[in-house]
Order: sequence, then structure tokens, then C-alpha cells
Amino acid sequence: MNQPLSEVERLPSWKLGLLERIQNTAAEHARVLVNGHPVYQSHYGSGDVQIQSWRTHLRALAADRAEIEIHAAAVGVPDAAIAQVRSAGLRGQRWEDSVASSRAMRDGDNPVRAQLVDGIAGDVWQLEHMAAIHVAHQLRGFDGRVPRDAEADSQFDRNMTALWSRAADAAIVAGLTGRERDQLWERDPAGWQHLAALTVCSYSDAELHERWRVYAWGGIEHEVRRSSDHLTFNDRSQGDLEAGPPAPHVLIYRATQALLTGPTQEGTDEQIDTAVGAALPHDPSVGWDSEAVTEPDVRAPEPGASTGLEPL
Repeated sequence: MNQPLSEVERLPSWKLGLLERIQNTAAEHARVLVNGHPVYQSHYGSGDVQIQSWRTHLRALAADRAEIEIHAAAVGVPDAAIAQVRSAGLRGQRWEDSVASSRAMRDGDNPVRAQLVDGIAGDVWQLEHMAAIHVAHQLRGFDGRVPRDAEADSQFDRNMTALWSRAADAAIVAGLTGRERDQLWERDPAGWQHLAALTVCSYSDAELHERWRVYAWGGIEHEVRRSSDHLTFNDRSQGDLEAGPPAPHVLIYRATQALLTGPTQEGTDEQIDTAVGAALPHDPSVGWDSEAVTEPDVRAPEPGASTGLEPL
């Protein structure tokens, strides 16, 4: 961004990181579009494979940028800033070419802590998005609009638990301040409705099922456990648990409330009652202000796993 907006100057480092990713992904799309196309060789024949591979790469980059933009908009990054960095990127300008100072400076010139906070922000967003997808997929499954799969449902839940465990442990290591915790995961009911409107309420049945399948992939749990071995604690105090993000069942409950009270409410009253029942924790007293968190499944490190600090 050549002339940063005043709102952007006040953004925390992890939100600036989203703008950086948007701009650089757009710039990579511009590079592949102009310079990355295949040069025809006579032995290619029709050359369909080469040209389709190029187009697939472009579509993947555009889809990645769109997902990051949804994330940024859902956490309150100004639309004007998103549009500005997108435009700069599509002109081929990368973030580091247009921003003089490192965003790590926002975190007291501590790049390791900045990386931890970035990782926590990414995990929290993925958890919130998964909660909304879980509820919407369940509601549409009642009508047979999307296929249901109990085994995939179980894996989806395990993936959420693994992500929550990593985010909670990273929050302990980073020593997040109250302000940082508020910025990272204290989304109010209006914020949940905004998230739902940007995501699941705009997804077709096919798009919703595709994302649900992606988040139900067993490789997510494997990779999250592997990358968080160095963060795992055998014992967490209640204070540690309360300092972490809301538990998955709390996020699912809040996503359910957003979908049943929002302007694009899905499902019949009976279906909504069923979804709410499924989202509620076992303790009926747990609600918006009381977030009982059960101890997540904690694995021992895999043989040969590194115990040093790894990037999130």
C-alpha cells in the first residue's frame, strides 16, 4: 500500500498479515498470468495438459486470495484496505515493495511472538469457520441437500479439537494480553451474524459440502498434532484454559445462534431445535458467559518429532 489508510495504521500485526497475504497472493496471480504461461513445444501435441495446468494454477491462486479476503473482512479489516492491497497486488506489486516497515515491529520487535500470534489468529479463524460450516451442513443435511457421513463428522470434530488445543497452548506460550484475546476471539452475536453472512449463507450446497469435506480431512489433525508437539502441556491449569479461545462446542453454539437469528435463517423450527440440541454442551448451564472447557485429547510426541520451536 503506497498510502496506508488511517484505520490500517491502528490494526494489530496479525491483521496486517492478512493484508500482506492478500496483496502477495494477488501479485503471484499477476506474475503467473503474465509470465507463467507455458511456451508451446511441438511435442506437446494439442498441449491441453500444459495450458489447463496453467489455468488451474491461476484459479487456485484466485480462490486462495478470495478465502483470505473473507477472513480479513470477517475479523474487521476495512473493506477499503482489502480493495487497496488487492488492486496493488493485481498490478504486480508485492507487500514488501510497498510497505517500508516490518509488521513484526507491532509486537515489540519480537518476530517469534508475532509468529505465534499469527498462528493463533489463523487457528481461531479456522475454528470459527468450521463451527459455522458444521451447523449449516447439519441443517441442510436434514433436507438431503448435502450428503451426511458419520465418520467424516467424527473426523471433523477431532480436527476442531486439535486446532483448539494448539491455539490454547500457543496462547499460553505467547502470554496474550486481555486486549489481544478480545481482538482474536471475542466475537459478539452481531459479529457471528456477519461471519455467517460472509461465509455459509453465501455458499451453495455444493460449495458448502466441498468446504465441509476439506475440513473433515484426516490430514488436518495429523499435521496440527505434529506441528504443536513442542507446545503440548501435560497439565493445564483452569486459568490457562480460560486464557485460551472458546472451546469448539461453544463456537458451534454461537454459530447456531447466528444462523437461526440472522436474516438468512436456515431450516424449519424442528430442524433448528435439533441443531441447537446438538450444539449445546452437556452442561446446560454453559452459555455465552460461561464457557466450561473440557480437557482436549493430548497426544505424546510422535517418534522422532522435533521438540524445538517450529513455525505455526
